[in-house]
Amino acid sequence: PAPPEPPVYRRCLKKIADVFFVVDTSSSLKINSNVMKELDFMGEVITAFDLGKDQVRTGMMTFATNTELLFKLDDFKTKKEIAKILDDRKNFVKYQWEGGDTNIGKALRLLMDEGLSASHGSRADVPQIAVIITDGDPNDRDDFASALLELRKKNFIVFAIGVGPDRRPDNLRKITGDPERVFELEDYDSLRTIGKELVDKVCDKEQNDEEKPDPCDKEEPCDGAMADVIFVADSSRSLGDISFNKLKQFAKAVVKRFTVSPIDIQVGFINFGNDPIFEFKLNSYRDQDEVMKAISKVQYLDTAESMQLTYTGKALQMLIQKGFLKQNGGRGGKVPKIAIIITDGEPTDIDATHRLAKEAKQQGIIIFAIGVGQWRKQDEINLLASDPDTTHAFVVENYDSLSFIEAGLAKKTCTAAIQAISKKPRIYS
Repeated sequence: PAPPEPPVYRRCLKKIADVFFVVDTSSSLKINSNVMKELDFMGEVITAFDLGKDQVRTGMMTFATNTELLFKLDDFKTKKEIAKILDDRKNFVKYQWEGGDTNIGKALRLLMDEGLSASHGSRADVPQIAVIITDGDPNDRDDFASALLELRKKNFIVFAIGVGPDRRPDNLRKITGDPERVFELEDYDSLRTIGKELVDKVCDKEQNDEEKPDPCDKEEPCDGAMADVIFVADSSRSLGDISFNKLKQFAKAVVKRFTVSPIDIQVGFINFGNDPIFEFKLNSYRDQDEVMKAISKVQYLDTAESMQLTYTGKALQMLIQKGFLKQNGGRGGKVPKIAIIITDGEPTDIDATHRLAKEAKQQGIIIFAIGVGQWRKQDEINLLASDPDTTHAFVVENYDSLSFIEAGLAKKTCTAAIQAISKKPRIYS
């Protein structure tokens, strides 16, 4: 029988956006047929859009050691012309593909400088969307790190697809800034299984914004969300003053996305090293400004006279025993109890940490766990976090990188809060 026709996803036929595809063709793909599968997949996704100068403009590039623009937004290619370009590229790959390094940093720079740039047809008044597919760790680590910082300043909506056993979920999350825009696949044969979901997410994010506003949009706080949220902050010696200040800046950036009041989101803060300190309770402050000022005043616990270790278990014990008590502002009932734990090392009291993390979750506390720096271990962060850990666990390389997960964390917190007070249960993903 003839092979099935590529799927056409009808939901995006009325979409207006600039969409740019970034395709990894490095040596780590191992065989040229994997490159062809990437190109076929991208071609199928493009069939979902109504292409045109005043509709969806699309462009594509490949990257390995070097980058190459296959077509630009302002080339205004039709679907037939794009299919011809991809067929020509597949023939080129079939006979001449040489691979090369996985220079994702260089690819991100071309995306910003040319791919989604005004000089190449990008429009200021429509969504700017990038879809990136890659299979491994960047070879240009320094350039990748600096390009990420620049990317965060752009108003791009980025989707990242990681394929194969060497994919790096932490890098994918950094690229997108939101775990919900990350896809992970075991092999290139699985690409078509995510086609509809990818298209649906691209369309829903933009096309239906008026119908389904994001409760944690940067310009709008989490209206309608109700939760008791406690930050649990590592203040041990391994951080240092500068990193601890960055931790506080991150906490304030997340709080800035909340509506803080006694009938919306309440915020508390536990600071821990050798022993935990309840810096302020859920009912200590009644609005966002007061909470942010209070976070600014929290002091780093480690000093020359008192070396602080990472007693995470003790902090969890305080969270369980005191954090959400009525006299400390806990509202009980359907109001969700949420903890945001930020730590950079293995717990000193590791057995107690495991036991108390399990106890906290059994008591209904939703735990978002964030591991920072070279000493953090993914499995330890997963043990701290609520299930599924793909939703509740975050790992970043350093405290500067916390900004990459700010939007995703705030959105997850809001989703949990709204779910608990909705008349109809919502799917928490």
